[in-house]
Amino acid sequence: MHINKHFIPTGIQSLDAAIGGLKTGKLTFVASKPGQGKTAFLANVVAHTTVSQHIPTVIFSIEMGRNSLYERLVAKISKIKIELLRNGYFSREQHKRLIQPALDSLQKSPLYIDDTAVINMEEICQRTRRLYKELSQTCVKLKLVTIDYFQLIKGAQAETNHILAQLRELARDLQIAIIISIQCKRHEDNIQPSLSDIRIPTMDIQKEDKIIFLYGDASDTINLSVYTAEHMSNTLQIPFDKGSGHMG
Repeated sequence: MHINKHFIPTGIQSLDAAIGGLKTGKLTFVASKPGQGKTAFLANVVAHTTVSQHIPTVIFSIEMGRNSLYERLVAKISKIKIELLRNGYFSREQHKRLIQPALDSLQKSPLYIDDTAVINMEEICQRTRRLYKELSQTCVKLKLVTIDYFQLIKGAQAETNHILAQLRELARDLQIAIIISIQCKRHEDNIQPSLSDIRIPTMDIQKEDKIIFLYGDASDTINLSVYTAEHMSNTLQIPFDKGSGHMG
């Protein structure tokens, strides 16, 4: 599949085939109810962009500290279960062959992590613009910003429209892709979410926005559908190892 300079591949082949990748200058939302893979999805995208594609990426990890996020990234790259990494239950051979190479690749990657626990939209914009300027001085372009997750941005509940307007302006001005995880309402069953389930007013979603819905309870797959103003895509079944967080 051909990806042009205006799209950033997620690394999940069937998703990239469906949407072409993450479009620069635009917002993409990743939505699900709690505990259904939003952070794992972002970790997969970040690992692909920074390690595989060497694309400068910043992640604002508001919910999760830097060490926990690194554990997720190492688990995804090495395909070793997160709990084994946390508890040290791995062999020397696994460390040498899988874990250390994953650590080395992350340390060499153009990944920038901001794990400030309380942050507002103005600070996110200021820090992104500052990093963009610093990288540009070395002829490197920041291309992707990820935020995990929207409801934890300070003031997000009261100022949704204003915050989304700031994000759209940031994406447009710097010509970067911005991907944001967002909570959906809880359901008893693992049904496909809809716009009405997103915990922000649907009037604040614009036609150029994409929303990737994650759902399902299968142990080895996750269901994924993409909403645009034109249509809701057919459901994609993505292989998903919940233990390591690896998708695709």
